[in-house]
Amino acid sequence: MDILVLRLIHIGTGAFWVGAVFTFFLFVQPAAVAVGLEATKFTYQLLHHRWFSVVILGAAATTVIAGSILLVVTSNGLDPDILFDVSRLGFTVGGVSAILTFAIGALYIYPRTTVAEGTLGRLITEARPPTPEEQQTLARTARESRRAGWLVLIGWRSPWPRWRRLATGASSSDCCR
Repeated sequence: MDILVLRLIHIGTGAFWVGAVFTFFLFVQPAAVAVGLEATKFTYQLLHHRWFSVVILGAAATTVIAGSILLVVTSNGLDPDILFDVSRLGFTVGGVSAILTFAIGALYIYPRTTVAEGTLGRLITEARPPTPEEQQTLARTARESRRAGWLVLIGWRSPWPRWRRLATGASSSDCCR
């Protein structure tokens, strides 16, 4: 596969993944919580009919797979001398960070999203308000997903400034210029 096409896939799906997670955890979820029961149909539409969580997970998987292939190809088959060279260390650390972030999303956030989707689906189908137990489940799911969402957002941000400074030889005071 042409490396340019692979880079475009990696960058495009990565930008979508980051943007969708930022939008959901910083804007959509807090707004839905603030609105309360009226947001039930919207949230269910987003999760179930628009497959929002599945699409994000697919974009994340595509990003990680494309990035992994790029890393293997550009590092001469994962040659440690190339992978851990100061000028390329940011890609290595970023790749590990992306894989861990993807794992959090796939193994922790996605299952909680399906629990919320199932609960919301029952409420809409039965046209009733949530029981105290369902309210507790939805609140717990939102809280746990929000916590994990922040870990994901921090995971994307953490490796870049430090490794960019190392690669360019800049001091920590030069990072914000």
